[in-house]
Amino acid sequence: MSYYIFHEDELCSENRRLNLTPEERKIEKENKIIRAALVSFEEKGIEATSIRDIMSRTDLGLGTFYLYFRDKKDLEEKIVLDIMMELTYSVESKCKEKDLKKRLISFFDYIIDHLINNPLELKLISSNLNWALYAKVENDNRFKEAETTLHFILNKYSNLFPTIVSYEERLFIMSLIIKIVLSTCESALKNDSVLGIDEMKPVLYKVVDRVIG
Repeated sequence: MSYYIFHEDELCSENRRLNLTPEERKIEKENKIIRAALVSFEEKGIEATSIRDIMSRTDLGLGTFYLYFRDKKDLEEKIVLDIMMELTYSVESKCKEKDLKKRLISFFDYIIDHLINNPLELKLISSNLNWALYAKVENDNRFKEAETTLHFILNKYSNLFPTIVSYEERLFIMSLIIKIVLSTCESALKNDSVLGIDEMKPVLYKVVDRVIG
């Protein structure tokens, strides 16, 4: 028989786990996998990290991973959507401009500053945010919350677009702008970059202004 000595905080944590509902336990395990993945991505790199690397950082079996994610790419996409949802609502609450176009520029300005300071998040988003992921958000019930966030942003800035522009076209335009923003952040972080992000921003925002029309 094995014996374990619990510190007071560990005992409280164990008691809390015992009182969790099945759904809460499921969420806790999923979050545990995500946290372990982020640590491994930071230490080993995203590409070099294997599912075994991730699960070895948890107290869960290797097979448990597949109860929550189809593969590593599926996990990365879930992390990206979680980051984007949290970042979207956090940033939007900071934007105070009344003019919609100025507010959108302010929105991207906050996002750029965040991503420049969090290069791992930038790399994850740049590697996974594409048209296929937008389609998955629209059609996979697991991502209903992310779909709600997407609708929230598009509805928030819908008046920037002519009424003849469809929802799909607005989504495509916004996805193009996001890609340009991400590419700008990546360029600014390169060691051989001629311009810093503060020098790039004015040019970037002129491009965004022209894309919106």
